[in-house]
Amino acid sequence: MEYIKGIDVSHWQGAINWGEVANAGVKFVFIKATEGTSYSKLSYFKENAPLALAAGLKVGAYHYAKFATVAEAKAEAAYFLDSISSFALNYPVVLDLEENKKKANKKTLTDAAIAFLAAIEKAGYTAMLYTGKYFLENALDESRLKNYAFWIARYNRTLGRSTDIWQHSDSGKVSGISTKVDLNIAYRDFTNTINTFRTDEPRAFKTETTSTYTVTKGDTLSFIAKKHKTTVKSLVSLNGIKDPDKIYIGQKLRLK
Repeated sequence: MEYIKGIDVSHWQGAINWGEVANAGVKFVFIKATEGTSYSKLSYFKENAPLALAAGLKVGAYHYAKFATVAEAKAEAAYFLDSISSFALNYPVVLDLEENKKKANKKTLTDAAIAFLAAIEKAGYTAMLYTGKYFLENALDESRLKNYAFWIARYNRTLGRSTDIWQHSDSGKVSGISTKVDLNIAYRDFTNTINTFRTDEPRAFKTETTSTYTVTKGDTLSFIAKKHKTTVKSLVSLNGIKDPDKIYIGQKLRLK
């Protein structure tokens, strides 16, 4: 079976040379964006997502869940989606659910997971669930989650079940990264399943042609607006920008 080589990273990986990572044959990366409803390391995602995109990798984001109820899941999803909304991600957006410290029963935890994944889809992304093999098969009702893509961790020679992505090691070495890193193989090509921009428009409008601009060093929103005969207000609105003074190299901006 053919597969695609990828990794996932968080602030524990430190500074990364994304050009070297790409040259090592890595095709995709998931970068941790948030955790719970407040995460002090969000800047790591904001700094690295544009750099990974600029290096030619497919980039997705993941959220580490702490919820146990639907209400908590919706709050965490809102925080996560708000944090990633201005980035032109081109790989699935992921719920990382691997603990149940509040001891929710299987139905309640599955209800919460579905609420979170549904929020991802409503925002226009491809939703994916990351979890461990044992956790999926014992703490969750897998039969109710089959509409979503699966990314499953099991550090063994074989996974022993079907999945879309398998995290097969947590101690890999990749050129451009000085620490150990998680290694993944994807059995499914998500290239043509991604909606690049978050939008609350009906799905029928998500395939329309859009004009985009990739931010380069020294750019400002006022410069980009003038160059493309638009306004800063329009750019802010179209791209969900929270702070007009903060745009990132490699970030793709929707112009219309």
